[in-house]
Amino acid sequence: MSKKGILAIISICIAAIAAIVLAVMLHSTSGKLKQTQAELVATNATLQRTETAKADLEKKLTETQGTLEKTRLELSQTQEILQNESEAARKIAAERNALQQDKSALEREKEGLRAKLTEIESELQRIRTQSQRSIAAIQEKFKDTVGAVLDDAGRLKLDVKGKILFETGSAILSTEGKALLDAIAEDVLLNTNYADYAVRVEGHTDDAPIGGSELRNWNLSTERAIAAVKYLQVHAEVDSQRLAATGYAFYQPIDTADTPEAKAKNRRIEIILVPPQDFLSELLASLQKVMESIETKESQ
Repeated sequence: MSKKGILAIISICIAAIAAIVLAVMLHSTSGKLKQTQAELVATNATLQRTETAKADLEKKLTETQGTLEKTRLELSQTQEILQNESEAARKIAAERNALQQDKSALEREKEGLRAKLTEIESELQRIRTQSQRSIAAIQEKFKDTVGAVLDDAGRLKLDVKGKILFETGSAILSTEGKALLDAIAEDVLLNTNYADYAVRVEGHTDDAPIGGSELRNWNLSTERAIAAVKYLQVHAEVDSQRLAATGYAFYQPIDTADTPEAKAKNRRIEIILVPPQDFLSELLASLQKVMESIETKESQ
């Protein structure tokens, strides 16, 4: 065989070997490529799942952040509510304390008023009892010449018929009238039981105009009261500071009937003994109203 033939055979063998090696390498590379492709697919799938998971996590994170923000807001609102409730509780406690103090003050005031009421009622009762005894004595001594009554305020009122003290239409005391005023002063006005009582002398006429003029009724009633006061001061020695005179004409009748008997009753002099506690009845009524008001507040 020639050299060329050998070389050709060798070339062919080399080419065949090379082809075989290349085939083997291609086969191997193809397998690796397929493996790599499979790994790439798996990696892509993993990456896809990771991206999905990441998106889910980001969504959950966003939701969690929203929930957290809502929770923070609710917590802030709750803290504000608690703070307001705490402030309200403090105010309520302060108001309760103030109410308790007011209640205690009202209770002390009520106790003081009760004591004052008892004192006033006791004094009024003493005045009434004393005056009732005096009325009995006056009616026994003066019979039909002097009437005596006690009003609700403890004032002792002596009703003296006008014709006993004065002549008709006159403001000059009669002898009998002077004697009667002396007796009233001695037995009542200067009595130690009435030493601190004010003495009001009031003149009254009937409704028949004197001389055709009602003004003369005013004059006569006032002049008679003044005449009685002057006599009590000068002759009966009643303290002038205790005395007062007033004329009412015919505007305060005790009998409104249009009869001679009624007119005779209305022509009179009234001597009114006013206790130094003349305000007691009004004060008693006022205190009772205050007591009722306090008890009403306590019930509320």
